[in-house]
Amino acid sequence: MLRFLLPIPLNVVGLLFAVWLIPNYIPGGILFTGDFISLLVAGAVIGIINGVLKPILKILSFPLIIITGGLFSLILTLGLLWLADYLLPDLAINGLIPLVITALILSFVHVIF
Repeated sequence: MLRFLLPIPLNVVGLLFAVWLIPNYIPGGILFTGDFISLLVAGAVIGIINGVLKPILKILSFPLIIITGGLFSLILTLGLLWLADYLLPDLAINGLIPLVITALILSFVHVIF
């Protein structure tokens, strides 16, 4: 249970930072049109996706992760973040570069805390 609840505030902080940082450098790169409750829902959705799907996909793609030296793990993270973007109507990540930057910000926030 804690595995699903702990990442929610970290995802919220990471999304807030990405929504604040990315539009300053890439106009229209990421848009969030909701309130704080929708931000908590977005953090929960990202946490559930990462908590449920990511371990399964990592086990299934273990040979590719080994062959690429761990770079395929970044591809999995991008795919799961794209899925969260698709499921959340208030979140819009437009383009590959904002998607990569958002994934790196979320990963960095999870590593730091």
